[in-house]
Amino acid sequence: MARRKKIPFKLNPEWMLKEPLDFEYNKYTLLDYLQKCEKNLDKYEIYPDFVELSLHLANVQSLGKENILLLTDKKFESCDDEIFIKDLYPKKPRELTIEETEELDKTIRYSNGKLFDAFNFAKSIWNVAYETVEVTLKKNKTNLNTKVGYVFHYEKLTQKIFVWEYKVKTPKGDFNNIKTYVTKIYEEEPNNDTLVSIIEKYSTFDKINNKIELPIFEMKCNQNFPMEQTIIPIMKRKLMSYIFQVINIKKIDNFDS
Repeated sequence: MARRKKIPFKLNPEWMLKEPLDFEYNKYTLLDYLQKCEKNLDKYEIYPDFVELSLHLANVQSLGKENILLLTDKKFESCDDEIFIKDLYPKKPRELTIEETEELDKTIRYSNGKLFDAFNFAKSIWNVAYETVEVTLKKNKTNLNTKVGYVFHYEKLTQKIFVWEYKVKTPKGDFNNIKTYVTKIYEEEPNNDTLVSIIEKYSTFDKINNKIELPIFEMKCNQNFPMEQTIIPIMKRKLMSYIFQVINIKKIDNFDS
């Protein structure tokens, strides 16, 4: 896993309050930002824009209703890292003059609709991608409680086989959050290697004796979506959802028996 680093937003969360506070300046700042987001969304790249749009929309609504900014110091581990309520802290804006208050009000009214439309556009693409990506368990269901295993995918366009290791765990120092981490261990055109031989050769799970007994999932996607910004983030969410659904069912079954 790559070392944590703070990924800057395309648009500073405090953009609406930049001095001198001026509606026309803010308007074109927002339009420039949304244009950059739309270019990515037109290529079906959902992340990281989806996460940032969510924060800016929340900020516009929070400023309008409560006169509070929502900021974060979160260090993102991947482009699809989400921002949770616990990651936010409130900040009261500086004292504004009457003229600045009027400019801010115009900015909020204008921005709310623009950001809402952009967020809904991103959400619609997310919904399509979510329905398109399919994750199916192929082997070793009984070992799902290890919360580690493999995912493979055959990409028809490039005719390549991808294999990832996955880990579902709690990030260090964050006991209220559970995340799925994936690491690509193989990306090649089909050859004489079998999936078992690929796992035995390339797996990094050194402390696990029976690597090939870990769960193996297959991921399919019938659309040509971007791998890093769309397919993998959706795959991670479906993977974790499946694992915890099965684990919880097992707990219920054991309780009933």
